[in-house]
Amino acid sequence: MPPLELVVPESFLFIPANLSYISFCFFISFLIYRLSRSFIVFFIALLGFLSLMYSDLIFKHVIKNYYEIVQKNRTIYSYPIKNDEGKIDSLSTVRVYNYPLYKSTLSQSEKDNIVRLHESYINKFIDITTVRYRFNKYIYNEKRVFLNVYKYDNSFLEDEKQKARYTITKVKKESYFKKLYEEFEYRFIDTNSNLIIGTAYSIKFLNSTNKLRNRFLYWSKEKEEEFNINSIQNFDTVYKKLFID
Repeated sequence: MPPLELVVPESFLFIPANLSYISFCFFISFLIYRLSRSFIVFFIALLGFLSLMYSDLIFKHVIKNYYEIVQKNRTIYSYPIKNDEGKIDSLSTVRVYNYPLYKSTLSQSEKDNIVRLHESYINKFIDITTVRYRFNKYIYNEKRVFLNVYKYDNSFLEDEKQKARYTITKVKKESYFKKLYEEFEYRFIDTNSNLIIGTAYSIKFLNSTNKLRNRFLYWSKEKEEEFNINSIQNFDTVYKKLFID
């Protein structure tokens, strides 16, 4: 008769392994506190021991709080010019927002949907990027959608090919911690003066399983994804404050 072997799934070992390590960190830090009689030394020691296994998670939370608290309301430098109805002249979101197509061209119902979303705060037109997935690749195209009275008679425009008064660009910023997060900066530009009237950020926190806790504390890929911080951004807030409010 073959010997019986008790196999414990790693998912069951995750909680006791991590609780044991955290308890060990508190215990060693408490011993250091008893020797130093300093709470500052206690917290420094505790943070140091926890960082051995959870440094990336701690750092990600610091980055998240910094952007959500410090950078939240410091990105609008001036406001766009609006007409008597509170609408900006025109806007380009090319290569920033991609409108997915179901067919090869923008259908009338899709165009009506775009008009319905934007003509309440844009007067003339909005430039967008359309995207279609075909033959295992993405096909991008630029499309100008006229709004309000201009959607019925384009002759109101002196030049159909005129550039939008306001445009948004997206730039990937260099990071000193490329393995932890990616940062993109959106720039809201007045094309008449070529001045940046506002910026917005988008932070994507990256994930990996090449860490000490993956080897010793049973952090599987699923656990890393579960505890990883969701992406954050203030693009929607800045866009709304600049163009809609």
